[in-house]
Amino acid sequence: MVEVLAAETVETADLFTMGYWLTLLTFGVSAVGMFVGLACAVNGRRSVRFRPVWVAAAAVSIGGIGVWLASTVSLLGISIPGRILRYDISDLTLSLVFAVAAVFLGLLLAGREFEVKRMVNAAAGLGLGFGIMLWLQLTSIDIQGSVSVNIGLFVVAIVIVVTASSLCVFLFQRFRFPAARVGSIAMFGAGVAAVYFTGVAALEFRFDSDAEPAQGMELFGYAFPMFVLGLLALAVPITAVLVAPERPDDTPRAAKPGTSETGGPAGGNGSASPTDEQIRPAARPNAAAALAQRAQPLPEPAR
Repeated sequence: MVEVLAAETVETADLFTMGYWLTLLTFGVSAVGMFVGLACAVNGRRSVRFRPVWVAAAAVSIGGIGVWLASTVSLLGISIPGRILRYDISDLTLSLVFAVAAVFLGLLLAGREFEVKRMVNAAAGLGLGFGIMLWLQLTSIDIQGSVSVNIGLFVVAIVIVVTASSLCVFLFQRFRFPAARVGSIAMFGAGVAAVYFTGVAALEFRFDSDAEPAQGMELFGYAFPMFVLGLLALAVPITAVLVAPERPDDTPRAAKPGTSETGGPAGGNGSASPTDEQIRPAARPNAAAALAQRAQPLPEPAR
């Protein structure tokens, strides 16, 4: 229950008007969005030419479905007895844009492999984008009176979302076995639910009988069509993942100029200096090229 500040009496807002099943639905939507988004991110890490496309698909799945849609649907559970709540649709739609942009920027900053500096930059991008998204969602609510946000609780919500997102990216980059994937999905769903309830707890409603009636649209008329469109939109990245060609998770790296395949300096201790073909990185490393490289004769030992 969230306290609502009134002129004379303190009222309460119910967060579970539609039942506790809405919380489970929030977790399920977050998990599905994260699951599809991770599959797209894996293909984006393996691909070179289509990496931006895969990252964009992951951003829509994770940011648009897993974060924005899940938290927007959860707002349906808020009600205040005897009061009318309306929502600014333009703010809600703008929050969707920031949610998708935050994940897209975060995945690009995180890169293909784990690096501490990249992780910090990715966390900053995710925190900024999700913070704006959450602020727009909370301030989109309108009543007969005024709505304010407790800055302290709002900061706590931002800390939660940055921590949860960073841990998910860390697990995705550092560990690639199935249990780590499951852990990332579960942590993500729990983090979205925690951010939502913390953000709602930061709301402070002040009613004024002399103020204008609440302006905006009823949330159900907006959230339900977006829910249907969001789930239908997942069919596109799911199909792309299913038809994508199989690629190895780790692609071989070309040796740096002036070094041998073993990592030591070339040309020293009797080893042959690298040729131009060995220095030039292959655009598309494959099994045939690797076998051909192994088949090259070894240099004769110096006498």
